[in-house]
Order: sequence, then structure tokens, then C-alpha cells
Amino acid sequence: MAKTNSGAAKDIPDMPVSLEEGISLIETGQADACIRIDFGDGIIGSASEPDGLDGLLQRARGLRLIKVMGEQKPVERPAHMRKHKAALHPTVEEILDALRQAD
Repeated sequence: MAKTNSGAAKDIPDMPVSLEEGISLIETGQADACIRIDFGDGIIGSASEPDGLDGLLQRARGLRLIKVMGEQKPVERPAHMRKHKAALHPTVEEILDALRQAD
């Protein structure tokens, strides 16, 4: 079971969580570096340390964004990573913009 930053145990399963659930748990501060996210096709995302949660969240959001773009659905950009964090790393934003223009 994963713990939050405050150290209180939450009902986060030891098994990998879905992409949407993982994003939600990190965004709301209910996950720590123990969280594992199922990216699909046998790929599991994780953070190697507590400071890695922002990177894991960004990878998860990037995958979700690519999936939405692949389905030709309208894309909304996140307002923030977590409180007081930038929305997207500039390089990631450039890559995603290039993918959108490639259609």
C-alpha cells in the first residue's frame, strides 16, 4: 500500500493503477514514489524517488494526450502539474505540438 506525503496510508493498491487513476492520485497528492501506473502493453511507469513524481505525472499526462490526439478528440492542456508546478516542460510541449501538426 502506498502512502501520501503526510505518511498516512491510503487505499492505493500494490498493483499498478490505470492511467487515469494514477494521474488523479498524483494530482491530488494521494500518492508517493511507490505508485506504479499501467501505461498499457506491459509498460509500467514508476518514480524512482519522491522527487520523480512530477516526471511520472508528466509522462502519464503526455501518454494520455497522445492517445486523445490519436482518437482525433479535442485536446485541453493541463493548467498545472501539481500545485505551483509548470504545466509542461518546454521540450515536451514542442514535441506534442509537432505531433499535432503532423496530422
